[in-house]
Amino acid sequence: MDMQDLRAFLAVAEERHFSRAAERLHISQPPLSQRIGSLERKLGVRLFERGRGGVSLTAAGQALLPQARVVLEQLARAEELARRAGRGESGQLSIGFAGSMPFSETLPRLLRDYRKAWPAVRLRLREQSSNEQVEQLLHHGLDLAFIRSTRHGAEHALHTRVLVREALYVALHREHPLAGRDALALRELREQPFILYSRQFGAGLREQVLDLCAGAGFSPRVVQEVHEMPTLICLVAAGIGIGLVAASMQRAVVPNVRYVALSDVGATSDIVLAWRSADTSPALRNFLALAFGEADSAGDA
Repeated sequence: MDMQDLRAFLAVAEERHFSRAAERLHISQPPLSQRIGSLERKLGVRLFERGRGGVSLTAAGQALLPQARVVLEQLARAEELARRAGRGESGQLSIGFAGSMPFSETLPRLLRDYRKAWPAVRLRLREQSSNEQVEQLLHHGLDLAFIRSTRHGAEHALHTRVLVREALYVALHREHPLAGRDALALRELREQPFILYSRQFGAGLREQVLDLCAGAGFSPRVVQEVHEMPTLICLVAAGIGIGLVAASMQRAVVPNVRYVALSDVGATSDIVLAWRSADTSPALRNFLALAFGEADSAGDA
């Protein structure tokens, strides 16, 4: 049997009349009668008793009817599931994000809007450093990554695109002599003890902080390294040193910490989306379109 056999059988069984069944299937009656006859020969049993008023099911036909309905319902469901997956309306999307991202309104908003638009897509969220996210992208452990700008060395395999550009602020203990200022230039921090992001975890801000300090004419005196911005802020509160953080981290209200704007040109931090260049996932395509407000988000930056 094939699916056309079952559809023909079901139409005749439910209509109890060949002409009406043929109309339902949008075919003429002779091909339908031939298909039913062929099906009966395949099975070696009669499925219908023919009469002047129509047809009735034999015992074999009655046994086949519920099973035919189940098979065709399952087929219709499989077809719909395939179509939904092809439109990105189902499936799974694995998303990584750095520890500072939840403090930006961008990540929570995008996750909320995506779940609202595509509720059947399962989101798997992982908090990871930039280096870890890039590695996971390359090895298909993640589909999409929210990272800070970083020299990841995988440009050939990944698309990256700036999502948000944030100003950088200096996080200082509230009793620090510079904490009362409205803005600071980096050169004024030349003698300060810096808390810096770890090279091991590939925080993009580490490279940017070092470059900005070099542009201001000094190399920072590093007293402690950390993996993420929230840890840096906690150490600032403990009086360990000062550090540079993205503007969104001002939402991290920690006692004894004050945030002061930087006046230097280029003192910004980018939130970047990264994904595999060859990834054609419809669920990913929908997320990128939502993030960038475009119908097609295949380009890179």
